[in-house]
Order: sequence, then C-alpha cells, then structure tokens
Amino acid sequence: MRFKPGMMCCNPHREQVGLSCDYGWQLLCGTNELARLAEHAPDSVPQFITVLLQTFPQSADFIAKHAVSTGQTDSFVSRAALYCAALQTKTERNAFRSQIGGYLNAEKLARFDQLMSAEWSRLRSK
Repeated sequence: MRFKPGMMCCNPHREQVGLSCDYGWQLLCGTNELARLAEHAPDSVPQFITVLLQTFPQSADFIAKHAVSTGQTDSFVSRAALYCAALQTKTERNAFRSQIGGYLNAEKLARFDQLMSAEWSRLRSK
C-alpha cells in the first residue's frame, strides 16, 4: 500500500489496471494500516501519520481519532504540530487545530500548541 494526494487507490496494482476506490475507502485503508503499524512496527507510525495528514488533510480529525485509539497520541501530536505549522495562513492553522482539538485532552492540546508554535517560528525565521 502507498498513500499520496490524488491517488486513485492505495493499492498500486489495482491502480495500474485502472481500478479506483472512493475517498472513504482510501481513508479506511489508511487508518487500518495505522492500526497495523501501531501493533507491529510502532517506530514507523510517526512518519506514516505525516503521510496520512498530507494525503487526507481534510480528515485530520478522523486520523486523530484513530491515532488516539491505537495509543499513538504522542506521535500524532508531534506530527500534527509540524504539519499545522507549515500551513500558509493563520486561518488554516486555526481550522486544523479546531478539527483535531476534540480528540486531545488539555495536556496533549497544550503540547500540540507548544510544538506547533516552535515549528512555526523555526520555519518563518529562515
């Protein structure tokens, strides 16, 4: 499986023969892969969360829900903060934060804010 923006299917063999899946099935495949990695290859979860956020930016809340349910809240918070800091406008960053905020407790949301602010400053100081 592979995930990238604009894909027709996460299975490249299906895509090669012109088959496609709708967005919901692609997202479900992504969150199933997240659960599999959390159980069998937890070190690869942070990078995979980044891939999911880049592929499904409008579904960050769904990704957050599944990251939390698989015990990967810290990985999600750190990668979501990096992703959010790179968004171009404050409006986009606030919308992203609002989208994921309901799945994080106060401590994790504060950590997200701290990491996002630090990354935002780092990116803008170049």
